[in-house]
Amino acid sequence: MPEKINWTLSAQVIGGPKISVAKTMDVDAYDKIHVSIDAKATDAEVEIQPGGSGQVQFLLISADQYNDKVSYKVNDEASTTIILLDGPHLLIGSGAVGLLDEAPTSLFFSNDLDSNVSIDILVGRDATP
Repeated sequence: MPEKINWTLSAQVIGGPKISVAKTMDVDAYDKIHVSIDAKATDAEVEIQPGGSGQVQFLLISADQYNDKVSYKVNDEASTTIILLDGPHLLIGSGAVGLLDEAPTSLFFSNDLDSNVSIDILVGRDATP
């Protein structure tokens, strides 16, 4: 029996339109990861799935503080593509997750702040690719 992830997204322009979407997504498995990235840490690896192309269908990355000094790379600590964690990141569907990489397996977090950053990651994935 599949696991179910309920998600809701709502955005409103002050004095303008409001768009809300709420759905339930079926996934075979999920992982909830909580890590603390030390102050001044560079490329701390966090594994988000065992492997395989297209397995991740849902990815939420949230933190206790957002800043342009907190960032991550996908799959390769030597990557020159650095993604700032200046707000929560929510990717729903293989198309959105695929913007990071076809098969994201690890994230490498860097924290150039003078304090630790707590990061929560929720991954919904296909366990039978």
